[in-house]
Amino acid sequence: MRMARLAVPWYVHPAAAPQDWAWLAAQHRDVSFAVVNVHNGPGAEENSYYPDAMAGLTRVRTLGYVAVDYGNRPVAVVAREIALWQRLYRIGGIMLDELPTSAQSLARCAEYAAAARAAGVTFLAANPGVFPSPAHLDLFDVTAVFEGTAADYARFKHPGWARDVPPSSLWHLVYDCAPEQTTDICRTAAEHGAGHVFATDRSLPNPWLGPPTAVSDRLRAGLSPACR
Repeated sequence: MRMARLAVPWYVHPAAAPQDWAWLAAQHRDVSFAVVNVHNGPGAEENSYYPDAMAGLTRVRTLGYVAVDYGNRPVAVVAREIALWQRLYRIGGIMLDELPTSAQSLARCAEYAAAARAAGVTFLAANPGVFPSPAHLDLFDVTAVFEGTAADYARFKHPGWARDVPPSSLWHLVYDCAPEQTTDICRTAAEHGAGHVFATDRSLPNPWLGPPTAVSDRLRAGLSPACR
């Protein structure tokens, strides 16, 4: 049965979990992309850890994290963060987080997308966490149309019009899973029509601190983990 590919929000510090970073580098055949977040964005000019850690991900498509604060951040500020990602890490992809989805926000989202494309971004993702309009989807290569708990995901359905949207442009992010649920959720994402998914048993306030805890625990114990 077809399964969605892993697309990983990667907000774990390399000094806190170097074994998890090594795991991510080894998953390059299974991971469609990973979103790296240094410090709510690219972080400071000087960083003792991330340049070497990012250099280890050369075979993984990496996107730099940039928040747009639901449309409240000026386009020029967002463009500067994109440029900093490119300069510090030579990164070709960007993920815009906290994307607004109202009809009135479309023009601002188009400005963000245009600024990223003008900067040379070759792969542009966005995370509104819910389904936006088709016009919003058209601005990005991939959009996270669900971000929430496994309990909420059990009730989640794509709108009918989304049957015409290519799975490669849709992404699901699911946290608070039971450990045994993660594989089933990856299969469910594909059945919904999403081409990208990440499911984890980790919880708020930050469920994106590496792979699921069972994988991290096995890595720390020196055991070979399962991919998902």
